[in-house]
Amino acid sequence: MFRRLSRSMLFLVLGTLWAGQGFAWDVIPLPNGDLQAQKPVQGYEMNGSNAAIETLGAEGNRAARVQGGTDWRFTFRLPPAPEAEGLDPEAWFGRISVDVLAVQGRGRVDLALFRAGKRKAVDQTRIKVSEKTLAGDLVRLEWLLPAKRLAALADQELVLQVEVRSPGRLELVLDDFAFERYHPEPSRKLLGKPNGHLGPDWLASGALGLYAITEHKARAFSVCRVEPDGPADKAGLRRGDLVTAIEGVPLAASSIAPGWDWWRDSHEARLGRALERALLAQDSKLRLTILREGAQLEIALAPEFLAKKKWREESQLLTRGPLDAALREDLIAWVAAHQNRNGGWPKSDVVNAALGGLALLGTRDKAHREAIERCQAFLLQKNPKPSEMTGLAYWSIAFHGWFFAEHYLATGDEHSLAWVREAVEWLPTTTHPSKWGTQAFGHGPSGLPYDDKALTAPAAHLLVLDALARRCGVDSRVWEHIQPYMEHAWSDPAQDGHGGMGYNGSHRDRDEFWSRSGLTALAEELRGGENHMRRALTAFMVERHPWMFNSHAYGEPGGALGLLGLAVVDRPAFEQILPQYRWRFLNAWQPGYGLRWSTPHMGSPYMGEDEIMNLAYALLAAVETRGLVLAGGAPDR
Repeated sequence: MFRRLSRSMLFLVLGTLWAGQGFAWDVIPLPNGDLQAQKPVQGYEMNGSNAAIETLGAEGNRAARVQGGTDWRFTFRLPPAPEAEGLDPEAWFGRISVDVLAVQGRGRVDLALFRAGKRKAVDQTRIKVSEKTLAGDLVRLEWLLPAKRLAALADQELVLQVEVRSPGRLELVLDDFAFERYHPEPSRKLLGKPNGHLGPDWLASGALGLYAITEHKARAFSVCRVEPDGPADKAGLRRGDLVTAIEGVPLAASSIAPGWDWWRDSHEARLGRALERALLAQDSKLRLTILREGAQLEIALAPEFLAKKKWREESQLLTRGPLDAALREDLIAWVAAHQNRNGGWPKSDVVNAALGGLALLGTRDKAHREAIERCQAFLLQKNPKPSEMTGLAYWSIAFHGWFFAEHYLATGDEHSLAWVREAVEWLPTTTHPSKWGTQAFGHGPSGLPYDDKALTAPAAHLLVLDALARRCGVDSRVWEHIQPYMEHAWSDPAQDGHGGMGYNGSHRDRDEFWSRSGLTALAEELRGGENHMRRALTAFMVERHPWMFNSHAYGEPGGALGLLGLAVVDRPAFEQILPQYRWRFLNAWQPGYGLRWSTPHMGSPYMGEDEIMNLAYALLAAVETRGLVLAGGAPDR
């Protein structure tokens, strides 16, 4: 019943899983659940003297000092149970918890749940507390509500009654009452859409061999499956286990929204940082606290890179993520092993085929010559004439053009050069006047979206192609043609802007900037000359790096492409940022396989999961080998 707590929590929530359908996890606050006020608020009632409860801490992160003899009530409504195919709708169980930061004396906390207006409790429990219980550490008290009782309460107004009792003197410092709902047989069908919704999200740990569902504001996550013969499987973890603590520290309320809270407190970050600490401490195992069928268990897992003595002793393992040799070798091996017979790669012929070919070109290893030639043949067969492409043509032209330009620079192949020349000569003839009178690209040559405001994302990719074409000796003028539009969309610091590339001229946002800012900066760098946006673009990226996986509807490969631009334009900044994500790569990496995919903040499923993770970061690995002009290399053959 008691768990250590690493820090006081900010939010008090009642959470429910919400079945897929693109909905975010439904979060209903318990009124005044964070105990921030002395006076009653709506839905909250406190009995006893006003001296019995006192708020502590800074504004926005307060706990409460509570004396024995205090009782109060939270009134809230429990939504209907989420529904998903194959899940028993009456199997959801409840978890009520509160954090205890300090104890003086001894006594108990009595919890009871009532239907509004009823005097008989539907369930209740009693938890003893004392100075010995706390033992100098923060703890979490929890109460599990059986599924049958919880099912009967769905869509009803409820009252949670809390009473602090003591035979003598008792003082508690409490924070964050929370009411959450979980299913013992979680399924991927509960996941929300991966494009900017607040989950539920897929959380994969290649290092531990476990796959879970993580939710916004939740203080635990549900294991969905385990990798056969992986560390989790060998340790006995199984589907339905609820992970509540890592290394004895209760999980904080997770944030799966882009930003600093995600970077610090997401369950993905908590797992990764625990692996990082274990590596630095040369500990061979990682300990998880789980709830299984109402019982608390401690399970020790032995990730491969912790179990191997030479890796434990090398505490710098993966400091530079996909640029480190061990992971880089796995990424390239994944790319080589997963090429389709037709020369492309799984999931997306537009993005993935080009990334796979570029990753192999970037190795400059002749062993991949045949695979690279198959990739070229596949792309030429798929889109033999760029000037005849329709629909969302600009995305295909950009990604495929990158490959053809790099292929020409590496091999001198005239077919690849001819494709690049035709593409960049045709592109300026396909633009349309934007709302502001400047020439702009949409998704393809048919017109501009968003009432002619268009968007910068495909344009940023095409500008990189323009720069590569110039390196191939082609007099490309794509940049000059749309420069006024791009500068109008840019948030210019000279005009009190933040420095990032906007979605368009009417939306210079600070949230989805990563890949379009990085690629625009990369295009300027590759072109050379007096380019004035790139330094401000990369400075803004450094300032707001926890938003990197929120990149314009494709968090991956957007994260990797933004890092690629940062590496080429400002290498010191890149080397500053990359080690701050060692936790993410340590968690995602399955040695001998590559990277496992967790839901990014934004992303489109057509590019796949593990597929796009491994292809995108295999391309980024060319920053280390400098095997591509795109990655800062020289245009030699």
